[in-house]
Amino acid sequence: MYTPDYDEFPARSPAETDQTPAAASLTSRITGYLRWVGSILIILSAISFMLQGHEDLLPAYRYWVGLGLTLLLCGGGLVCARLFKDTKGARIFFGLGAAFVPVQVSQVSAMLYAYWHGQAALQPQYRWLQFMDVSPAVIALDFVITAVLLVVVSYAGYAILARKYLGTLLRATVAGNLLLMLPIRDATLMAIVIAGLFVFLRRTEQRLHRDSSMRLPEGLTARALASLPLWIIIGRSFLHPASYLLAVAIGAIVLVCCIYDIRRYTQSASVIYVCQWLGTFSAVAIWLIVLEQFSTVSVNRLGAMLPVVAILFLLSGQVDFHARLYRLAGSVMAGVVTFGAILDQQPLAPVSAIAAGILLTVAGIRYREKMPFFSGNVCVAGGLLFHIKDAVALYSAAPWISSIGLGLAVILLASLIENKEKLIREKSRYYYNELKNWN
Repeated sequence: MYTPDYDEFPARSPAETDQTPAAASLTSRITGYLRWVGSILIILSAISFMLQGHEDLLPAYRYWVGLGLTLLLCGGGLVCARLFKDTKGARIFFGLGAAFVPVQVSQVSAMLYAYWHGQAALQPQYRWLQFMDVSPAVIALDFVITAVLLVVVSYAGYAILARKYLGTLLRATVAGNLLLMLPIRDATLMAIVIAGLFVFLRRTEQRLHRDSSMRLPEGLTARALASLPLWIIIGRSFLHPASYLLAVAIGAIVLVCCIYDIRRYTQSASVIYVCQWLGTFSAVAIWLIVLEQFSTVSVNRLGAMLPVVAILFLLSGQVDFHARLYRLAGSVMAGVVTFGAILDQQPLAPVSAIAAGILLTVAGIRYREKMPFFSGNVCVAGGLLFHIKDAVALYSAAPWISSIGLGLAVILLASLIENKEKLIREKSRYYYNELKNWN
């Protein structure tokens, strides 16, 4: 008896076969957008509450509201991890919770500072940032809760984001938050704290960056969370009187981040370009701040601008754009500064001109560029010409001795030229051709 063929798994067309991966890709994109929107909404809502809703609450209540938000985020992470088995959502929730912990630490620090200094405490002009008149018992309770919260939430967050470097990240976070909690607002002390913490975190960051897994979004998030206390300390320092040392420390951080470290985070040419100029202006601003602070060096003296030339030449070896422009500007500035100082008859101007000229000449040879080379020669010549009056005075004091010495020098020069004529011609032709090939 004839029976028709029956295919239990009928063949699918290529369009139907590709439909499932396409639908999965679309779903993944939609859920990714939803996670981004949810994260942004949480952050904006927290900021809006601090700016608008904080002012009417007592300082102790502000802390408890923030604590509730942090615990709510951690609870959302547990729900995603345990109930939905969603590691992506858990990472987002625990990452946001770990980001809110330094905010709680900063509030406890403000309470400790206000209690420690009393009415003499420096308070920001914004009322929602003031934490005055909190009882010692409440401060102690908040301190204990924050310490437990710091360890538990940071441990959970880093365990799910970057378990391989859990100990390193946890140590960096605890160190940063301990410095954040210090009840000090003195600008000089804060400059030392900021500089020390930045050096420590930068060394940690360099060590973490060597691992390719720490360059993934989860690793980058963990690294950003570890450095968050530093940026809160820097932002808080703008709310209080500053000092030149604090300005120098922040300028140095901008310089290092924009010139040296930016390539670790992006390869965008436009971002690197903008950061390059920002770092350059920061470097020059640091010297101007130091110059203005110390009255022993007059800002009206042209020689005080020679370090700007050194800054331009040093940065020219680190920047990705307009390196020749940096050296060109430095060469022109060096010539103007040195000759201006000589004409103004400033002390040590000739010596500075000769020293700057030698360095410019060496830089011109090093980079094979004409402008620094010729500027250096002109500076050396200008410094030597300044001493012509000393030679004239010596000739007037003993003309016959000077004439004898000059005659001997001329005869020896003639002998040297006659005996080494071929070598001198070859070397002169070689260096001339070499110089023509320079930029």
